[in-house]
Amino acid sequence: MAPNETPLIIDADGHVLEHPNGMVEYMPSKYRDECFQIVEHDDGREWLHYNGERRPSNMMALAGAGGMTLEERERCLKGEYKYTEIRNGAFDPAARLEDMASDNIERSVVYPTQFLGISSLKDFEFADAQAHAYNRWVADYCSHAPDRLFGIAAIPQTDVSRAVKMVEQVRDLGLVGVFLRPNPSVVGTQLCDAMYDPLWAALQDLDLAVGFHPFLAPDMPGAIRSMGLANFVAPGASANPGGDEAKNAGTDGLRNIFFSQALGNVFDMQTAITMLICGGVLERFPRMKCIFLEANGGWLISLLERLDHHHEIFRWEVPQMTMKPSEYFKRQCWISFDPDESTLRAHAESPLVGADRIIWASDYPHPDAKIPGVVAELEEAMEGLPKESKERIYGLNAVDLYSLPPAH
Repeated sequence: MAPNETPLIIDADGHVLEHPNGMVEYMPSKYRDECFQIVEHDDGREWLHYNGERRPSNMMALAGAGGMTLEERERCLKGEYKYTEIRNGAFDPAARLEDMASDNIERSVVYPTQFLGISSLKDFEFADAQAHAYNRWVADYCSHAPDRLFGIAAIPQTDVSRAVKMVEQVRDLGLVGVFLRPNPSVVGTQLCDAMYDPLWAALQDLDLAVGFHPFLAPDMPGAIRSMGLANFVAPGASANPGGDEAKNAGTDGLRNIFFSQALGNVFDMQTAITMLICGGVLERFPRMKCIFLEANGGWLISLLERLDHHHEIFRWEVPQMTMKPSEYFKRQCWISFDPDESTLRAHAESPLVGADRIIWASDYPHPDAKIPGVVAELEEAMEGLPKESKERIYGLNAVDLYSLPPAH
């Protein structure tokens, strides 16, 4: 391919790992001891100090195991790597750019990792301070290459009035969107509840994309909690040691990753899409931009077909809708595909979805990230699509979604 034909390749859902000590300087003095930080104790072991808790941090190294072998990932799970020893690009933007270059990735949009769970913090004032500190740190991280790295803000969503105030500051930091959990904050509510409308209004008015991103914990209402997935251990398997360790410390533990992620992510994302569309949110806020992340995308055609069918047969139960569910999705939503998904092409060719509604995600530096080789997987999944469709999926859709600078 000639240089002037090289597509703009944008990783639309990568991650940083929360810096071992980089956020303390941004915290109010009253919370500096509680700020997320890794502290090396006298015996040489690293401990996480966060929100009044103290626990060994080595188990968190698994979050940075992208590119490792299975044996190395298992060693992470056993706590044999330190959190500070894992992939440098998770903390260091210069190292990340080197990893991006190995796959010809021009730009990356970065989400948090541990702070995907920030909405479950019970102390709203502390959650607000910690999110502010993270947002300032990730803005600094991205400022190393402001035309290539773009940050997503952490927004604790439980206190909606605080969330709205934080959203209003996101643009000033140069961040391009916010992430929210696909879970409602309050038991018995859904994302279409009127209590969330001020948040949707603020995101729409500021033209900020909202990325609905799951988190592996039973810390909020949703599938992992309600289905009891967090406590399940398959016959013949051993419980995830990090989950039992967390439970012993009195926090939300996860005794497996397999079932909680394979089922919980998808069920919560399907519920979020359904409530936002069929609960009337996208009718009330027609310029809000939504991206549904890290739950694969191969189920989307079936879901939209099912919702369209129910809209046709039971329309009196959704009187606020003026279009088919799939039409709302085509107007305001995007879906994230993993690069190795075999159904990507079918969704790009489907009239219910289309190539202009698909972005791709590396999940860097998490354990399922292929480093390097992720773009080669994407190319294989797009084989047979026309050039224009490939260019949309490679990166042009991410430009539209996040309002990024246009391609050169």
